[in-house]
Amino acid sequence: MAVFILILIRTTAESLLPRFMHQWDILLPFAIYFGQRRTLPEGLILTLFTSHLYSLSSIAPIGVFATHYLILFVVARLLSYAIYANTWFSILLLMFSLALLSRLSITLVSMSFGHGWPLFSGKNFVWWSLLFNAVAGYVTYSMLEVLDSITYKSTRSTIEMSEIGT
Repeated sequence: MAVFILILIRTTAESLLPRFMHQWDILLPFAIYFGQRRTLPEGLILTLFTSHLYSLSSIAPIGVFATHYLILFVVARLLSYAIYANTWFSILLLMFSLALLSRLSITLVSMSFGHGWPLFSGKNFVWWSLLFNAVAGYVTYSMLEVLDSITYKSTRSTIEMSEIGT
């Protein structure tokens, strides 16, 4: 429900948002969280569903956001085997680095769909926007952790270890 509300705000009320939120990547923390903390099938389904919902609400060609967020999901998933983000610093660093990767990824993906903007433009790499995405991503990631603890969601490592044992 939170993703749906954020997508509605981002796609319909962008002119009402403050200027610094115009490059806010609302699905970035969700894709990272799904890659880090969910099992592979669950994370893929959630990432595909939310990114497709975002594609339907935007003016981008269908598939641009699904491809973009699947790339970020895969990178977050691969990084989870080396960096399991569980401290405030590791979450913030992961959000910042993947926000930076996101600026490259969305440009390359949109170019492959026949649209896009210059890769190394001033509007693509706004540092305060990357910092805002990292901080907002940290808050969202933390809220998802709290939600998982309230609903007694098992951690991915616990689920994967029990599957290996059977």
